[in-house]
Amino acid sequence: MIVKLIGNEIKQNKLYSLMTVFFMAASAMLTALTVLLFANLAGAVGSLMDKAQVPDYMQMHAGELDEEVIARFADNHEEIEKWQICPFLNLDNSRITLGGHTLADSTQDNGLAVQGEQFDYLLDMENKLPQVRPGEVYVPVCYRARYGLSVGDSMVVEIGAGPGDSMEFKEKRREFVIAGFLRDAQMNSMMASSKRFLVNAADYESIKQQDCGIRGNSQEEYLIEFLLEEGTDTNVFGRAAAEAELPANGPAITKPLIRMMNVLSDGTMIFVIFLVSIMILLISLLCIRFMLLLQMEQDKREVGMLKALGVGKIQILRIYFAKYLLFALSGAGIGILAPFVVKRPMERQIQELYGVPDRGFLAGVLALMGVLFTEGILLIFVRVLLKKMDKMPVLKALSGTQEAKTGRGQYVMIGFVAAACVFLVLVPQNLSSTMSAPEFVTYMGIGDGEIRMDVRQTGDIDRTTAQIADALEKDEQVEKYTVLRTKTCTAVSPDQKTVNLTVETGSHWIFPVSYLEGGPPEGEKEIAISSMNAVELGISVGEDLRLFTGGKETDYRVCGIYSDITNGGKTAKAFHIDGEEPVLWSVLYVSLKGSGQMEAARKEQWMAGYRQMGADVIAIGDYVKDTYSQTLAQLRLASVAALGIAVSVTALVVVLFMRLIVEQNRDSISLHKALGFTSKNMKRIYFIKGMCPAIVGIAAGLFMGNFWGEGLCAMVLKSFGVDGFRFVTDGKKAAAVFFLLMITAAAAVWTGIREIKRVRACECCMGRD
Repeated sequence: MIVKLIGNEIKQNKLYSLMTVFFMAASAMLTALTVLLFANLAGAVGSLMDKAQVPDYMQMHAGELDEEVIARFADNHEEIEKWQICPFLNLDNSRITLGGHTLADSTQDNGLAVQGEQFDYLLDMENKLPQVRPGEVYVPVCYRARYGLSVGDSMVVEIGAGPGDSMEFKEKRREFVIAGFLRDAQMNSMMASSKRFLVNAADYESIKQQDCGIRGNSQEEYLIEFLLEEGTDTNVFGRAAAEAELPANGPAITKPLIRMMNVLSDGTMIFVIFLVSIMILLISLLCIRFMLLLQMEQDKREVGMLKALGVGKIQILRIYFAKYLLFALSGAGIGILAPFVVKRPMERQIQELYGVPDRGFLAGVLALMGVLFTEGILLIFVRVLLKKMDKMPVLKALSGTQEAKTGRGQYVMIGFVAAACVFLVLVPQNLSSTMSAPEFVTYMGIGDGEIRMDVRQTGDIDRTTAQIADALEKDEQVEKYTVLRTKTCTAVSPDQKTVNLTVETGSHWIFPVSYLEGGPPEGEKEIAISSMNAVELGISVGEDLRLFTGGKETDYRVCGIYSDITNGGKTAKAFHIDGEEPVLWSVLYVSLKGSGQMEAARKEQWMAGYRQMGADVIAIGDYVKDTYSQTLAQLRLASVAALGIAVSVTALVVVLFMRLIVEQNRDSISLHKALGFTSKNMKRIYFIKGMCPAIVGIAAGLFMGNFWGEGLCAMVLKSFGVDGFRFVTDGKKAAAVFFLLMITAAAAVWTGIREIKRVRACECCMGRD
């Protein structure tokens, strides 16, 4: 009998049944999608890092290397299981061509490498160790889609060509055949500033001999890598390495930092989907509540009759709950199947960069548990609501009289849902526009210049930097510029914590970054440090930081703290530091006169001229987009998905609530018609009533998305070294969202009040049929 009653109920209320299933399915689907994507991402990254045997601690070093010092250090530290030195031949980007595409405008340090001997393996697309033959190269997989590469294409490296060389010498070049693509567990992410190309050991040595040194354009660096015993604190180990004065002319990277960079690009998208799933669950709870209240309103008389006939409360509750249990099962079925279709475009980049997790079935099990958990919450909520029926008197139920309520709660919920939907759209949209904006460089520890010039892959960085600076000084198109040189030194905090510090020296006030406290260093004994360094060292503005440079100790006063997510977020800035430490790299920032009116082709020609002098030259805006291209692509995908969900939910919820309002005010509408009001008059009244909360809600959503969303993103990004985060909003996109949801709400309100024309004037006198 219960099955028959449920079947008849669904047939009589198809719209509400479909909407209930929709909200239950949407909540389950988004929960399952979040769990699936996160489990696949974490599993794929973990699987790749395990197979590649990523080092727990890696120190980059440029310059002469004494292996005996490292060997003695390893012998004296039992926590070291294995160690090795991997060479990395940094190439001049302007002299690399991939499938006919030059890498001159690449922001990455591209270079050649050979396979690790003991660990840190470079894997192919099947996550296996490739066998590279002479004349072959394996290219980082992130370049495959970017440059449209395929197996069999060529990679050309111009070698031995430097300024002033003869034409015969400049024509020397090495051509490699792309034999496949590799996954580099350390440097897969575009946030990692280097990319390794895997070649045969003989080819590596050949190019090194021909192109490395003062005459050439390449520079050999070393990756000093350690595998540590499980449970070893990498921060403590890093301090021990600094105290032992190991070669450290470069940044240090730890395994947790590598994992973070790998997860961040796709993790940002998953965070947005998780946020959407939470909001949709809350909206679903509200909508199911009002649909159930509407159903109970319509069934008052039938329920009263059942009670009068002696049907127990438990049996009545069982009928209602059985119907929602059926809806939950239907929603769970859709919710567990739909994500496996929807996730394909979203996990394409995950599979491309990291492969497939070893235990993929585990993600499915976790997704099923997430679906059951979500449906369980919804059913418990329904159960609590149904218990309210126990308090309904039999006579009141039989009379079917309406309570004298105006339905203000429904109008409030229309505004709440509209605000929530706008919030869901604006957060990923604002995050994407912020990370795409040139101003975002201020969170990367980079000044707000117009053009960036990197001098890295050259035999004499100081000489090349001086030549470029001299040319900029004489260039009439240059408005202002600054030269910044990066070195590495050892620092000791007031509580005697020792770290290797990457310090950028020069005139930082010309193109300042955003400082959380204090300002840029201007005096010779002043230093500004990144927020992550400030936390690790336990130091604040006004305190002294001791640096070991040139064989002596010097105290520097901390003058400022800034955000930085480059080089692991642990950097420093000074006007000058003592000592003759070698320069790791130089960076020049430039602003041009009348750049707003300068044609793009003319600016590109200007930049090409300085590339010929040995610098990697790129516009700051392009630098940011190139560094975060993977993250931005996933954010755009999440933004489109959030917009589609927001529009759908807004339309369905507003239609539902307006139908509920019309149903609850049926007697009032009938009375107005009896007094001479037409259906058109009543529609106009209720259209205004429905649109007012929608407009207020959309406006509130704009405020929430821009301010609360900013605070939410700031909390997440702070763990990556970004402090003081602020949205850079796109006014045109925000206006488009506003008008799109306004049109959606208007259409939904009009659809929801169409029931008014079916209300008869006599209903207020004779009751409802």
